[in-house]
Amino acid sequence: MIRARTTGGRLVGEWDTGIAVFRGIPYAEPPVGELRWRPPRPAAGWDGERRAYDFGPAPLQPQPPRDSIMYHTNFADRRALVMSEDCLYLNVWTPDPAGRGLPVMVWIHGGGNRYGHGGLDLHDGRALARRGLVVVTLNHRLGALGFLAHPELAAEDDLGASGNYGLLDMVAALTWVRENIEAFGGDPDRVTLAGNSAGAAHICHLMASAAARPLFRAAVGQSASGIGRAEGPLPDQSAAQKQGLCWAGEFGDRDITGLRRTSGVELVLKGHFGPVVDGRLLTEPTDEVFASGRQHAVPLLVGTNLDEGSVYTSLDALRRLPVEPGSDEVYPVRDAGQARRTVRQFTGESRFTYPVWRWATAHRASARTWMYRFTRTPPLPAGLDLAAPPDGLPGYGVHHTAELPYVLDNLDQRPWPWSELDRELARTMADAWARFVRTGDPNGGALPAWPVFTGPEVMFFGDTVEAGVFDRLEAMKLLARAARPL
Repeated sequence: MIRARTTGGRLVGEWDTGIAVFRGIPYAEPPVGELRWRPPRPAAGWDGERRAYDFGPAPLQPQPPRDSIMYHTNFADRRALVMSEDCLYLNVWTPDPAGRGLPVMVWIHGGGNRYGHGGLDLHDGRALARRGLVVVTLNHRLGALGFLAHPELAAEDDLGASGNYGLLDMVAALTWVRENIEAFGGDPDRVTLAGNSAGAAHICHLMASAAARPLFRAAVGQSASGIGRAEGPLPDQSAAQKQGLCWAGEFGDRDITGLRRTSGVELVLKGHFGPVVDGRLLTEPTDEVFASGRQHAVPLLVGTNLDEGSVYTSLDALRRLPVEPGSDEVYPVRDAGQARRTVRQFTGESRFTYPVWRWATAHRASARTWMYRFTRTPPLPAGLDLAAPPDGLPGYGVHHTAELPYVLDNLDQRPWPWSELDRELARTMADAWARFVRTGDPNGGALPAWPVFTGPEVMFFGDTVEAGVFDRLEAMKLLARAARPL
């Protein structure tokens, strides 16, 4: 057993292979009943000692299909999934709870604002903690419970704000970290935000939020961004509230009082929600903040995977190909096979790669920025119950989230036939990420020199690890010309 004293009371954690772990720490009051769709409030304290051996319940959420590559990579855990609307808990891994001044990485999970939680096996913090970091993972509200905007919610709010409750949860967790992480050996002035997919987009939005800026000093964003989005800039309150009213009408009752009495399980099964310009945390579109260079000027490390679109491709996307000079060379469709490969590439680049490239491009004048490309196809086991890719191509390639087991050095969380090359790549990437958390620069160790991003420079992590020129620069320029201006 190991103990730590927080503002809420004393915690009892446990040692796990040399790392102290504290699970299921409440950082806010349960957002239930009248607290549904309200900003998080600080958690109540407790008397005596609180056991922190088990993860808190995950947020209410559906689950991706069990034959999907996303399920097998991210959600096929050994523990049964326990969910509750009472979900605002975080977890801490530390190599030295009695120490001082350790750098801190706070991980924001992905899942499209619909799936995921901080207790996923893939997010286990031991490997990074062994590199001298304090690692924090957290839950936040998802789906309609996390992001609903509605005129009645705005009327309740002293700023007329609605939506972004999940983002506000993240700020509450970061506030808890600032107030308590010294009890775990961490330095509250050395906090790096890191995350993938929707978590990366959230980090981008938090960089645009004045309220969040005192809470972190560096950022890592993997495979998504809050700017340059394919769906356009964030909706304002008018548009978001109209969407909320439409969603509420599906329940036969647009009244918030009635919706607060409706089962949370029922609410999260319908609709797709995400951040909005809420008027509290985000007071203007994130694109505009970055376009004028007013975002949090912190070191930034971002990147994408080679086949981001393989999970999401539909041949209908052929109709959305850019019509610009040279587009037929960047996205050729000369025959059926080429069309399938092109639509996969376009889907991944328009939804993931271009927004991340735009994030790096918009930020590079404000602070040092590094970009990577992940190109290693993970070794899926034979006989895996796996649906075929939707585009009809023979495999998923370097799919969305494929980098996660490597970055977090958690290959053994999946019983796949990992090779020594995979293990060495995981060590290399986790070392680089840990150096970035420690120093704000990923360079060092055996890593080849990783140049600061000025436009074409990236680090390729794959069968080999080497710096080079971004392989799809012309596609990025084409998508920039076709996109709405920032």
